Amino acid sequence: MNLRTRVMIIGGVLGALLGVGAAYLYLRSAPVEVDEEGKERLPAIQPGKALTATVGVLTVLKQITGLGQPQERGRGRGRTR
Repeated sequence: MNLRTRVMIIGGVLGALLGVGAAYLYLRSAPVEVDEEGKERLPAIQPGKALTATVGVLTVLKQITGLGQPQERGRGRGRTR
């Protein structure tokens, strides 16, 4: 198995675990409503909260893609010349 395949498999497993964990946390925090027919329903997600979560996920993805880039010299935190 080559490196690319191993990275994809590990990333897929980690992504699945994070997704299940996020769903678990969401279900614990959201109140479950029961309608007249006895069906359980979750309340609608507010668009502002969905947008905030989406921007957070995109920020994390951008940081992950930056992990493979070589670090530029002289651009560390707090360094002045």
